Amino acid sequence: MALADYVQLMKLRIDALLLLVAAAGYVATSGIHVDVGRFALLIVAGFLGAAGASATNHYLDRDLDSVMRRTQARPLPQHRIEPPAHALEFGLGLVALGLVVAGLGINLLTALMIGLGFVVYIGVYTLGLKRTHVSNIVIGGFAGSFPALAGSAAASNAISLPAILIALLVFLWTPGHFWALAFRSREDYRRAGLPMLPSVSDERTSVRAITFSSTVVAVASIAFVFTSAFDAVYLGVAIIAGAVLLGFTAKFLMSPSVENAWAGYKFSGIYLTLLLLGMMADAILRIPV
Repeated sequence: MALADYVQLMKLRIDALLLLVAAAGYVATSGIHVDVGRFALLIVAGFLGAAGASATNHYLDRDLDSVMRRTQARPLPQHRIEPPAHALEFGLGLVALGLVVAGLGINLLTALMIGLGFVVYIGVYTLGLKRTHVSNIVIGGFAGSFPALAGSAAASNAISLPAILIALLVFLWTPGHFWALAFRSREDYRRAGLPMLPSVSDERTSVRAITFSSTVVAVASIAFVFTSAFDAVYLGVAIIAGAVLLGFTAKFLMSPSVENAWAGYKFSGIYLTLLLLGMMADAILRIPV
């Protein structure tokens, strides 16, 4: 057992993206009026909640991780944390601490949003749908939307329209992103018996689903500008990033190879990052369309 193993349980790269979602929810709600102390507490509470959820997921999925080549090197399949219950205790402890920081340091609505994110990710996705239904990532992916709502709650003790749209963006983005990963690793998912769409459907159906999902998120993200939530800076980012995403999608549609799926998956993460940064810049600069 080493500190590095517990750090790996926290999935820091995923945490970073979720914290960016939370930051976008905060800044899109507050605009230039950022309370640095409250924002810092949001980041701390959000990190603890996300890291705790990831560690809990490691514990619950340890049997699957030992079967899939992509995850066999993780700490629990390699028995580097014994007994495995230590990982569960670590995860639940982080989540509890995050809820305390949010509830006492910010407000109860922020703590509620972080708590609901944990419940959806662990209860609905990991324990409920992941092993049983092809809609797993579509419905369970809603867990990634809650950081935006937590960010808004931290900024105003309410849920703002921009935060709702950010939550919707993440919800729409999630299926195509993870289906592209599953397309690349579909034999791994079949070996583990996980009903991810590319592992249980034929290639044509999978390609169409990934294409449809990516197209919907690109178009919807541009349509957000027709609300009062976002202006010119965001629109420019959404158009340029969306065009590139559609380019990767078209390439995959015409030539559905593992390499093209992987390229689309990698850019999809960059795409979401760019949009979130664009939303924050837009909220600060507020340049009318």
